[in-house]
Amino acid sequence: MPSHLAGGASHRSANRLLCRGRLNIRHSHVDSRQRISKIWIPPVKLNQQAVVNDATTLLTKAGYVSQAYAGIFHMLPLGLRVQEKLERLIDKHMKLVSASKVALSSISSQELWRKSKRLGKSSELFKFKDRKDTAMLLSPTHEEEITTLVSQFVQSPKQLPVRVYQIGRKYRDERRPRGGLLRGREFTMKDLYTFDPTLADAHKTYDQVRAAYRSFLNELTIPYIEAQADSGDMGGDLSHEYHFPNDAGEDTVITCTSCDIARNEEYVSRNTFPPTRIECIPETNESPLGARVVQEDYLGQRGTDLVRAFAQRPIEGESARDAPQEWINSYAVKAVLKDALDVDTGVEEAAEKFASSHRSSVGVDQTQAADMHRIFYVLDQTVSPHEIQTVLAADVRQYPNGVEFFIVDSKPNDTAQIDLLRLRDGNNCPECKEGKLKMHKAIEIGHTFHLGRRYSSVLDFKIREDHEKNSPLTPVEMGCHGIGVTRLIAAVASCLKDEKGLNWPKVIAPFEAIILRSDEFKEPAEQLYDELSSSEHGVVDAVLDDRDVSLPYKMKDADMIGYPVLIILGKAFSKEGLVEIQCRRLKIKEKVARDQVTSFVQDVLARL
Repeated sequence: MPSHLAGGASHRSANRLLCRGRLNIRHSHVDSRQRISKIWIPPVKLNQQAVVNDATTLLTKAGYVSQAYAGIFHMLPLGLRVQEKLERLIDKHMKLVSASKVALSSISSQELWRKSKRLGKSSELFKFKDRKDTAMLLSPTHEEEITTLVSQFVQSPKQLPVRVYQIGRKYRDERRPRGGLLRGREFTMKDLYTFDPTLADAHKTYDQVRAAYRSFLNELTIPYIEAQADSGDMGGDLSHEYHFPNDAGEDTVITCTSCDIARNEEYVSRNTFPPTRIECIPETNESPLGARVVQEDYLGQRGTDLVRAFAQRPIEGESARDAPQEWINSYAVKAVLKDALDVDTGVEEAAEKFASSHRSSVGVDQTQAADMHRIFYVLDQTVSPHEIQTVLAADVRQYPNGVEFFIVDSKPNDTAQIDLLRLRDGNNCPECKEGKLKMHKAIEIGHTFHLGRRYSSVLDFKIREDHEKNSPLTPVEMGCHGIGVTRLIAAVASCLKDEKGLNWPKVIAPFEAIILRSDEFKEPAEQLYDELSSSEHGVVDAVLDDRDVSLPYKMKDADMIGYPVLIILGKAFSKEGLVEIQCRRLKIKEKVARDQVTSFVQDVLARL
């Protein structure tokens, strides 16, 4: 027999055996119901004496996250469900501004950051070298990479606008990571980058993105503040922040009782003032600082500059015992000196560190200006130079050599004045002159920046203004718009938690509803689940708690995890056939007839 025929016969024989085998296969039903018993929620034992009042600790206790290292967290199954829902919600609103989703590498080139002039400005970059000794870094943001990428493919105004975004992990080597997920060293962020041919087009895009952010935040059903903000090292001249008012926040947002002013405390006058070298140094001066003059010291980024800021407290009803930092706005100090030096406002004991730096330089050649130690005296408009003569004289005695002294002040007739005083709760509004200011501690969860040509100019992303070959090349207008995804999870948790636990908005809750039952009600609970999961009026994202534990334990656990709606088959169902529905956020606790449960739950969810 030919080999190919033999092979064919063998193949047919194998098929017959396979067909016979199929007749004996038992068909098993796959249970598609979502069950708590099928989700890994690791039990967490915390110190019983500890008060759980911060969001990250509560998220850890409820089994959403687990801390791996300082500022670095693992996302567990429940937490990942929340994050995935949040990301889908972001995707929905990014589509409304015609943004395309990309995924860029977390690794960037230090040379690219050097070209954009950002490499030396940040001490919080994770830097490393590969085996070829190429200097790389883990990106905290992607302006350099996205500008380089898009510029490779766009040469004409016809190819604009371009709007691309990603949701991915970012890295920042925080000196002191704190606040758990609110300020970590690894975090997930949505960053949208927009490219437009003209400034007018860029402003239209900016307004569209702001509208999308408002729409996104409205779906979370948590009060928020959209505030004018400072662009900082990002560059650009137009930016807004989005905040949840909450005591856990590190930001201070200022609003007015009368007008619609809303701005971050960091948003200060951008006027800069040139330092004037002090040539005539007073030998002695016995007059002390005035009783109302406060002083705060800061260190320059390079460590060889000391900044002494002075302001005068107002008279009306203010406590003289308040610390200087309660009066002097460090952001205003940074802004005043922006053209002269970079001020590090986070350094404690600045004067002592400056003195230590100066001592270590004794005997070192300091003939070059870059090597000199410097002290800057920055005066608020309410303080005159003669009022600080005592401090200046003391500094001259302490540093007779190797230090230059500069004064930074504004004259009474100058158009722009130096204002270092922090605004305080109850101050008159500087905008409308009628209302009173209110200060809110707040958590920043998003930021929109109009970057302008900050990156496109230095990274050579230019297009021709028209279609003529000889027309000039112009840098494109760029925007950057971020939402902190993991930060937002912690912020929402912080805003909505109560004494019982977490309390999620329905749109990002791990499940919209949980069905809790006593042991004897397994079948009714599953029937109810099936109804909720296939309702013609809208499917409810429900889960069954089928664990072999008591009903009171399930209820307490459900409260801590924070499901929006609890559906309970317990004593009332046994005695009267009634199902108890609970919703902590709406303060609902009602017993409902079995045939009305689906419509009642859908009505509750519609109100959340």
